[in-house]
Amino acid sequence: TPMTSIRAFSEILMQSEGLDDAARARFSKIIHDESRRLTRLLDDLLDLSVLENGHVSLNPSEVHLARVLERAINATAALEESHRLQIIYNGTEEAGFRLNTDADRLAQVFINLISNAQKYCEAEAPELSILVHHLPGRVEVEFADNGAGIPLGQHAVIFEKFARLETARSAQGAGLGLAISREIMVRLGGGLVYTPASTGTAF
Repeated sequence: TPMTSIRAFSEILMQSEGLDDAARARFSKIIHDESRRLTRLLDDLLDLSVLENGHVSLNPSEVHLARVLERAINATAALEESHRLQIIYNGTEEAGFRLNTDADRLAQVFINLISNAQKYCEAEAPELSILVHHLPGRVEVEFADNGAGIPLGQHAVIFEKFARLETARSAQGAGLGLAISREIMVRLGGGLVYTPASTGTAF
């Protein structure tokens, strides 16, 4: 766990007077990175607790769907894994589509879905298609990658707290992102569902 790593490497730094500068820098970076992971975990736990208890404060306003999507795409472009995933998105069709929602919270969901594809899509040439479907009385935004997909036996736990899928073992994270995203969508009056497909992962 992050806390265990922080304690272990802090003790090494305090007890080992013979460490050279390179070793001290390496251990200090590990402590810094683990501290950031612990902070993210605590933030996620607090966020999920607030959402589940219905105490979340929403700030709805009229927003352009395309702008929220573009904001999420731009935000994830700065992430470490962004170079390995091609995002296919054409915002022309929904450029004028407006909805009344909390743009920050909706962007949070979109960012989580894109960053998940960046981390977990293991295709030789990873791609994520973002498609907007206009249906009677609602609009659906589909995030579909071209990876191996989620094994059938794990579909039931996709949105469970702390769920770590077989395909996600090598990636960082506590398994809270999808649980938080689904709670946000419920509070916004919508939903988040996994769509089983023959190939890839789609939400």
